[in-house]
Amino acid sequence: MKNINMVIDIGNTHIVMGFYSNTGFLYSWRLNTDKAKTEDEYFAIIKQLTDERKLLLPQVKKVAISSVVPELTRIFSHLINKYLKCDVEIVNAYSELGLEFSIEDPGFVGSDLVVNAFSAITKYKTNCIICDFGTATTIQLVGKDGRFFGTIIAPGVITSAKNLFDSTALLSNIQLKKPEHLLGTNTTDALLSGIITGNSFMLDGFIKALKKEYQYLESIKTIATGGIAELICNNSKEIDIIDKNLTLDGLNLICCK
Repeated sequence: MKNINMVIDIGNTHIVMGFYSNTGFLYSWRLNTDKAKTEDEYFAIIKQLTDERKLLLPQVKKVAISSVVPELTRIFSHLINKYLKCDVEIVNAYSELGLEFSIEDPGFVGSDLVVNAFSAITKYKTNCIICDFGTATTIQLVGKDGRFFGTIIAPGVITSAKNLFDSTALLSNIQLKKPEHLLGTNTTDALLSGIITGNSFMLDGFIKALKKEYQYLESIKTIATGGIAELICNNSKEIDIIDKNLTLDGLNLICCK
């Protein structure tokens, strides 16, 4: 019976769960974040999803969790202790991952940033700018030696678009897709240009400025991740790699340490 690693990335909008056999990716699922659900309700969802894929939960031997929602960190910790009874690591800036934070209190650094930094330098073995498109858009720079230089936090693409739609009575929800032209000749195309192309320009501007400021690092690889990364980065001239599983892969690498 093969051993399985279960990884859980808990964000403010979505929870992404992945399953690995050693370093081999098996499956992942994305759920809406719901702080009202109990550990039993979440386990029922996990059980249904794994049964459909014929994954046996008793095969899960290690779990790693990245969470920016403290209430759900506790709920999933209880879930694992109650139902899976296996080793679990809650990742944060104090986890022993070889990262160096040259700040007095690294506690402000979110676990998603920590996991992405560890994952990027482990997988690509160079200095990395990592752009993560989630509830917020984050851009961070980490050195190949594990040094955390800092991060930029901007409003998330979907979050800011939804706020615009919700506050403007004449607009209905618009499906986000790549705009055909820079200038829109109708409301939908004009909004898509502002949202998609605008965020792409913002991203490229930050990356160019970071590369200039930290040019002494010489080689810097730029990596994008997150559910909407491909849509934004198709217009980017600065992104080298779109790695949708960067966070899950990082959590699995932590399980395998």
